[in-house]
Amino acid sequence: MKNINLFLVFILSLVVFSGCKKEDEEPTPKEQLENKTWVVTSSDTEILTPLGTLPDSLTNDFDPTQGIEGQTIIFNTDGTFVVGEGDNQQQGNWTLSENGSTLTFTGLVEGELTDFIDAETLASLQTFEVTSLTDTQLAIQNSTNVTIPAEIAEQITGFAFPITLTVNLTINFSKQ
Repeated sequence: MKNINLFLVFILSLVVFSGCKKEDEEPTPKEQLENKTWVVTSSDTEILTPLGTLPDSLTNDFDPTQGIEGQTIIFNTDGTFVVGEGDNQQQGNWTLSENGSTLTFTGLVEGELTDFIDAETLASLQTFEVTSLTDTQLAIQNSTNVTIPAEIAEQITGFAFPITLTVNLTINFSKQ
């Protein structure tokens, strides 16, 4: 009889514990990003030269975030992303660190910039610190040193020697 009572207590315990849902668990940072459409609400690029901040008139020529406000990005669960819509789509891969502090893209940076920067700098430009991630908001930032070859540096400074610029990027998203 004692064994039957212990068995019943064991079964009841299993039923009670298995019936408890894990509704109180917070979604992981990755789950907060995945399969949602995020819209760029604002972006800011600051380019610092050895002589100070690059004027806005020149920054616009080298601004990788120029005109991205309103663009959408979808972080797929398979580690791919899609930016933009229709004929203006760009695809690549993304990873988020387990603790949600670093968001890394591959295939995000394209264009003339990739013609003169090395692979390490390219990877750095596509790695962002996540400064805020909630169910409805995402904010990322990046600061990367980029060495500009002499022929391009001459257009910026008037002097034909390579320079290193610091590119500071801040991008804010809202979940659509």
